[in-house]
Amino acid sequence: IIEPYLTDQWFVKTKELAIPAMEVVTSGKIKFIPDNWSKTYLQWLENIEDWCISRQLWWGHRIPAWFDEENNIYVGYNEEDVRKKFNLGNRKLKQDEDVLDTWFSSALWPFSTLGWPKETSEFKTFYPTSVLVTGFDIIFFWVARMVMMGLKFTDEIPFKEVYITGL
Repeated sequence: IIEPYLTDQWFVKTKELAIPAMEVVTSGKIKFIPDNWSKTYLQWLENIEDWCISRQLWWGHRIPAWFDEENNIYVGYNEEDVRKKFNLGNRKLKQDEDVLDTWFSSALWPFSTLGWPKETSEFKTFYPTSVLVTGFDIIFFWVARMVMMGLKFTDEIPFKEVYITGL
């Protein structure tokens, strides 16, 4: 017998992230080539729902949340950060076993590969970039989320142009 199994999930509120991501396209700071794909981008952001970012998979970036034995939740960059931030000392902690949604991890790609939040020479050199080349099928899944995360974490657009290719 196969039945649904309800589990706790992690969500990100997206409406407040979507507003500045729409503004950078409507103001022309980010241009889609061809321009008709900006309509797809804007339509998805105008109708955005909160984003479930947790997955129950064997691989991926683990959710940065830890639980103590009383089931209190602590969120931070890593366990050391959590212990310091919440003054937990040697309290026993267990990290959430879920991993981040693929597209959430993808939206964080420039940050995780270039050393952010540190101001590395790589980050200064390669972020932001000028052009993102991609297919139309991931405008919302990747492009919009990279714009939302870029604006949220750096106050900068991650790229100036989005060149949409055929699949």
